[in-house]
Amino acid sequence: MTPNTLPPPAKTPRRRWKILLGFAVSLVFIALALHNVDFHKLLAVFRRLHYGWLLGATAFILLSYLIRSLIWRDLLSAYRPTRPWNLFRIITIGYFANNILPLKIGELIRAWLLGRRENLPTSLALGTVVMERGLDLFALLFYFTLMMLLVPYAPWLKLSGSILAGLAFILFAAISLNYLFGGRFITLLERPLRKLPGSMGQWLHVQLRKFSDGLKLVRSPLQLLRLAGMSLLTWLCWMTVTYACFLATGLKLSFLAAIFLIVVLNFGLMIPSSPGGLGIFEFMVILALRPYGVSKEAALGVGFTFHMLQYLLTMVLGWIFTLQFNVSMVSVYRHPEQSLEEVAAK
Repeated sequence: MTPNTLPPPAKTPRRRWKILLGFAVSLVFIALALHNVDFHKLLAVFRRLHYGWLLGATAFILLSYLIRSLIWRDLLSAYRPTRPWNLFRIITIGYFANNILPLKIGELIRAWLLGRRENLPTSLALGTVVMERGLDLFALLFYFTLMMLLVPYAPWLKLSGSILAGLAFILFAAISLNYLFGGRFITLLERPLRKLPGSMGQWLHVQLRKFSDGLKLVRSPLQLLRLAGMSLLTWLCWMTVTYACFLATGLKLSFLAAIFLIVVLNFGLMIPSSPGGLGIFEFMVILALRPYGVSKEAALGVGFTFHMLQYLLTMVLGWIFTLQFNVSMVSVYRHPEQSLEEVAAK
C-alpha cells in the first residue's frame, strides 16, 4: 500500500517567514535559558536522576492522552460512535507532528485524520479540535485562578490572575449564551468583526465558525460540565507528571508549584517557535520556578528532563501509529495553508 498523500500546494513567502521566525525565536530562548548556567551543576542534576519517578510520569502522560480521547469520543457521541483506540492514536500523531514539523500544524493533521479514519465531515472534525482547545483554555485558567487564591504571589501576578479569570468568565458566558440562543449569539458577534481592518476580521470570523461547529456537538449543560471536568483531569495528569519530574531531579517542591509551572509553560508555548518548542519550553520552566527559589541549573534540569520525557515518548508512539495509519507526514505538511474541505475533497 502507498501512504495517504496529497498533491503539493504552492509555497508562499509568508509561510517561509513564519518558519524562520519560529526558529529564530527558539534560538533566542535557548540563549536566554543557557545564559550564566554552571554546566557542572547542571550535569550533577542529571547524574542524580531517579528513573523510577520518570516511569510513573510516563504512565500519567499516557493517561492524559487516554482521557483526551474520551473527551473526543464524548463530543462525537451525538454524531456517531467512535473507537477510543483510534482517537488515542490520532491524538498522539498530532503531538508527534508538532514535534517534527513547524507552524504547529498538529491540530490540523489531527482533524484531517479524524475525518478520514472515522468518515466524519471535515468541518465537524475541525470543530471538535477547536472545542477541545476551548476546554483546555478553561482548565488552565481555572488552575491559574486557583493558584492566585492559594499562593501569595506578587501584586502584578495577582493582577494577571484577575485578568485571566475575567477572560475565563467571558469565554463561558459566550458558550452559555450561544447554547441558549441556539447558535445565533456567534452570528451576532460576527457582524462587528467584518468591520475590523485587514485580515483580522476574517481570521476571527473563521475561528468563531470553527468554535460554533464544535459547540453544536454539546447537547446539554450537563455534558459541557462533564467535558470540563475531564479537561481538568487531563491537566491534573500533566501536573502529576511535572511533580514526578521534581522528585526525579531531587527538587522538594509542593504540588502547587507543579500546577503553576504547567500553566506558565502552556501559555508560554503559544509563542511561535521551532518544532517541539525547544528553548521556550526550558526557559518557561526556569521562569516559573524562579519564585520558588530554584536555581537556574536545577530548573533547567527539570525542564530538560520533562521536555525530553514527553518528546521521546510521543516520537516513538507517534512514529509507530503513523506507520499503522499509513500516513505520509511530508505530504500532509505541504497543506497547512489549505482548508480541510479542499484536502478532504481530493
